[in-house]
Amino acid sequence: MPSVENVRMNGSAPSTNGHAAHDHPFPGPSHTRPSLLPKLALKPWIPAAPAGLILTNAQVVDPAAGKLLDGLQSVVVKNGKIAAVYPVDEPDLLEEEAGLRKVDLDGRYICPGLIDAHVHVTAVPGVKTISELVRTPEEDIHYRTIYILREMLLRGFTTVRDTGGASKRLANAIDEGLVVGPRLFQCGKAISQTGGHGDFTPAQSGGEPGCCGGHSISLGRTADGVPQVLKAVREELKAGADQIKVMCGGGVASATDAIETIQYSAEEIQAITTTCRQMGNIHTTAHAYTVEAIRHAIDNGIKGIEHGNLIDKETAIYMAEKGIYLTPTLSCYGIMVRPPFEDFLPPDGQVKNKQVMQQGLQALKLAEEAGVTVCYGSDLLTSMHALQTEEFTVRAEILSSPAILRHATTNPAKLLRREGQIGTVNPGAFADLLVLDANPLEDIRVLDRPEHHLQVVMKEGRVHFSTMATLPTQEELEKEESTKLRKLSRA
Repeated sequence: MPSVENVRMNGSAPSTNGHAAHDHPFPGPSHTRPSLLPKLALKPWIPAAPAGLILTNAQVVDPAAGKLLDGLQSVVVKNGKIAAVYPVDEPDLLEEEAGLRKVDLDGRYICPGLIDAHVHVTAVPGVKTISELVRTPEEDIHYRTIYILREMLLRGFTTVRDTGGASKRLANAIDEGLVVGPRLFQCGKAISQTGGHGDFTPAQSGGEPGCCGGHSISLGRTADGVPQVLKAVREELKAGADQIKVMCGGGVASATDAIETIQYSAEEIQAITTTCRQMGNIHTTAHAYTVEAIRHAIDNGIKGIEHGNLIDKETAIYMAEKGIYLTPTLSCYGIMVRPPFEDFLPPDGQVKNKQVMQQGLQALKLAEEAGVTVCYGSDLLTSMHALQTEEFTVRAEILSSPAILRHATTNPAKLLRREGQIGTVNPGAFADLLVLDANPLEDIRVLDRPEHHLQVVMKEGRVHFSTMATLPTQEELEKEESTKLRKLSRA
C-alpha cells in the first residue's frame, strides 16, 4: 500500500514540500496532470498540426498543364502545406528534411485533391422522395450531414462548394476538426422568388397565413420584391456566406415552375448583385437552364451559371467573353431515374428531367470549345451522394481526360478565388493530395473507381484514408502514440 507521502507527491492530494495544510485549502489535487492539459483548451477538438513527411518516387500530376512533371518527384509536406516539389535525383533542398519521415510511393501518382463545385451536403439520406427530403427535421439533417461530409472526403474530394443548404457554422466546424470532411465553401440558403426553384412550400391559393417576409425551407428561401431580396442577401452575407446563389429559371426538382420560366425581375437581380459587389465583391451564381434565363442572369450582374444544359453556341461565346463560370451537373439526371431512385421525382419532375438531360453533353462541349471556365459539379441528393464521382465518366463521353481533370481542380480553384492554394501540387498550396495507382490524365474514369484506384487521401497534410501500410492514417498514428504512452505510464 502506498504511503500518504507518495500519494501526495503523485498529485492525488495537495502538497507543498510534503505538507498540505494552508496553501491549498480545497480537497483534491492542486495541479492538473500535464497529460490532461490539452483537453482543457477553449476548443479542445482542434487537432495539432500533423507531422511533416516526404512523399518520394512519385509521379506528380499537373492539371493546369495537363501532363505529369518530368521524372519521379519528391513532395515535402510541412505544417499542412506543400513545402517543396523537386526531382528525386536532386539533393534535398531543405536542411530540416533530414528529420522528416520518408514514404516511398514506388511510382504511384500524386494528384491534387478534387473539388466538387456543386453539392448539397444537407440533402441527406434517409428518405425516398424529394417531398420527404424537404420535410426532414433539422436535427436529423445535422447528424446525417456528418456522414455525407466524411464520405465525400474519403472519395477524394478535399474541397466542396455547397450551392444551397449549408452554413458558415458547418464550414467552421470542419475547419476546426470538429467534423471530418472537405473544406466547405457555402452560400447559406439559395434565394428564390415565390413559386421559383427554391420555393418548397405547398402550392395553395392565398399563400401561407401570417407570413410577409418569405420562407426558409430545406435548401432555399423565398424573397419577393427589391426590399425583400435586399434583406435576404444581406442576411446570408451577415451569416458568413462565401457566395450568393439566385434561382433565375425553372428546375427539375421544384413542382410549380416549368424549365422555361424566367425567375426574378431585372430590378430584383440587380439589387442582389449590386449588394454583393458593394459588400466585398462577393461571387454570385444563378440556377439556369435556358438561353433566356442565362442571359437574364448575366445581363443583370450574375457571375456564374449552374447547369446551363440548354445553352447555344452564341450564349457560350457570350459567357466566355464575360468571364462567366459554368458548373454543369450532368450525371444526376440519369441517376435520379434509375433504380433504386426511380420514384424520387414526381411524374412532372421526371418529364422535366428528360427535357434537360438530352442536350447536356452538347452544352458542355459548346462551353468548353468557346473557352468558358467549366467546373465539376455533382448536384446529388440523399443516398445518391455515393455516386459523386460518376460525373467523371459522363463527361468522358465527350471531353478529354486532361480537360475534365481541370474541371475538378484548376477551374474551381479560380472560381473560389483560391488559385495556388487548392487544386494544385505546388509549394505553398494546401497539402490536399491523392495517391493513385493509375494516371487520371490518361483515363479520367479512374477517379470514378476510387475503390480500385484511390490509395491515399490527404487533406492539409493529414491522412484520412490509406491502403498503404507505410502511410497510416492520422487516426492510426494517434492510436499507436496513445498505446505507447500507456505502456510508458505503466513502466
